Amino acid sequence: MPIEMMPLAALTVMLWLLWSDSIRRGKQLRLFYAVRMLLFGAVSGVVVYNVVKYPEMFGRTGKLMSWIASVVGVVGVAFFFRKLTAPSVPKPQPGPPEGPSLF
Repeated sequence: MPIEMMPLAALTVMLWLLWSDSIRRGKQLRLFYAVRMLLFGAVSGVVVYNVVKYPEMFGRTGKLMSWIASVVGVVGVAFFFRKLTAPSVPKPQPGPPEGPSLF
């Protein structure tokens, strides 16, 4: 895979993870949010490192995609940090059904 395609692949996976987690109703383990934060931060760091260390290998589009991928990575870290630190929602307690009673 050419080095210019790496930011596009990272961007695709990061956007898919953000989208899939934003439509999920149930709450996941907090460990998953922490792991996703680490992954998003690591990928963003690697993409920026490659652009800074090897600028001659990237064209104009590759550099732009790299910076977009790094911004999405930072947004992803903030999104999962917010989910990680959100208070837990109490589970509903089973009880009598609401509505009109026949008795």
